[in-house]
Amino acid sequence: MANTLEGQRRIIGVTATASLHSIDAVLLEVEGTAYDLFIQVVHAVQEPMARDLRELLVRVSGPEGADSRQIALAHRLLGEAFAVAVRNLADSASVSLQSVLCVGSGGFTAWLENQGRTPTYLNLGSPSVIAERTGLTVLSDFAGRDQASGGLGAPLAPLVDAILFQVADEARLTIHLGGLTQVTILPPRHSDQPVLGWQAGPGNVLLDSLIQVLTRGRERMDAGGRYAVQGRHLPELLDRWLLHPGITSRPPKALHRAYFAETFARQTAALAQQKGWTAHDLMCTATHLVARAVADSVQRFSPREFRPARAILTGGGVRNGMLWRLLEERLSDIRFERSDAFGIPADVKEAVDAAVLACLFLDQENANLSAATGAIGGRLLGSVTPGSLANWSRCLAWLTGRREAFVEED
Repeated sequence: MANTLEGQRRIIGVTATASLHSIDAVLLEVEGTAYDLFIQVVHAVQEPMARDLRELLVRVSGPEGADSRQIALAHRLLGEAFAVAVRNLADSASVSLQSVLCVGSGGFTAWLENQGRTPTYLNLGSPSVIAERTGLTVLSDFAGRDQASGGLGAPLAPLVDAILFQVADEARLTIHLGGLTQVTILPPRHSDQPVLGWQAGPGNVLLDSLIQVLTRGRERMDAGGRYAVQGRHLPELLDRWLLHPGITSRPPKALHRAYFAETFARQTAALAQQKGWTAHDLMCTATHLVARAVADSVQRFSPREFRPARAILTGGGVRNGMLWRLLEERLSDIRFERSDAFGIPADVKEAVDAAVLACLFLDQENANLSAATGAIGGRLLGSVTPGSLANWSRCLAWLTGRREAFVEED
């Protein structure tokens, strides 16, 4: 099959989840241009992250810091793992990489600091390695330009959510239950209300780190919330956690996984030992925290006139039955649905985000929302690492509008 440049292309998105369980990759077929995109997820893979790589990324992203050699090694090894995931995705989808236009890499955010005079950000996962191993042009480092223009570098998903889920006849809410939780406000399309978004608090980063500490590594996650459902929530601890500035601060706000990850979990486990709290009680309380942070932020920060009919949920947390139930109780007037019902697999939403951000770069459209990140204005986001000469020529043909030069062969 040959496709011309009439708004149709194949894009791959790849990213490492903040909880470091997997490397996710998706293959999209995209029709249209700019913000008028029709997106079909053709195939997706979730590759378990190698234990050595996961432990290295935990070290380099923790509050204790790491030396430059470890950071450089993590950057290279994660790029290699991304390249393997991209190739495995294409193989399992029976698609030639020559038919793919580019890769959007979400990378892994090892550091995000928005306080002080000089905000800093570090994204790992070498795009040069991905390009070399796959022959595909790579778009990466989406947050860097937003932060350079006065923004927080995150969240960048709100505009993607608007492209994927906003409709004319209904107000909607999206809730991402990933390593960190995120909320996007989607008023009806063409209304006067703006699209808004913020990171609400901890998600699977907290739940996973806590269960790993409490079980001394025997469990990687609280699958389905089965530990949490056996406990009781601890009001004293929940009230204390709800005062965390990462939860109480107003948007725009962006969080880093280290706020609620391994060090936080170890400190919590030590406090529990002093207080005589059980592992089940801690997991129950942590799950309540995730739900409260999301629901409270929706109630506090949504515009008064915003009345969503449904909430679309994404991220690995959609499989946590207790978390889902707590959210429904807190936001009882909203209908809850997984994004799968709208053609977007919930588990790989972050990889979809990376692919859509790559599309926007190629279409030369701004991809950040000032209301969400605090940037001084919209910006074209991403850095380019050219692939093979043939692939880069195709990307240039798209960028320059030379439609007769763009042909992709299966």
